[in-house]
Amino acid sequence: MNPILVASVYAICGIVVIPIVFEFLKTKYQFSDVVLASLAAAATSLIPTVGATVSLVATMGILYWRMQQDFRDIFMAVFAARLTMVPVLLALRLPAY
Repeated sequence: MNPILVASVYAICGIVVIPIVFEFLKTKYQFSDVVLASLAAAATSLIPTVGATVSLVATMGILYWRMQQDFRDIFMAVFAARLTMVPVLLALRLPAY
């Protein structure tokens, strides 16, 4: 699969899902912080071999650094975003009939 496509999915899912979870949990956030963390995740996902792990750490680290909120809320939001990436990436990988 094209790494640029995977990085784009990382960025888009993070930008869409993380604010939804934060709203559900009533966590105060700035949308610019979410965009910064999602773009950092997309950029670090391009690192060969360890990109997925580094992007996860980068997303949570940047959100915690910028927001200074409860780490559980950040973890839940990033976890939900990562879970939504799985069906999106699977749908993009399947051939169109």
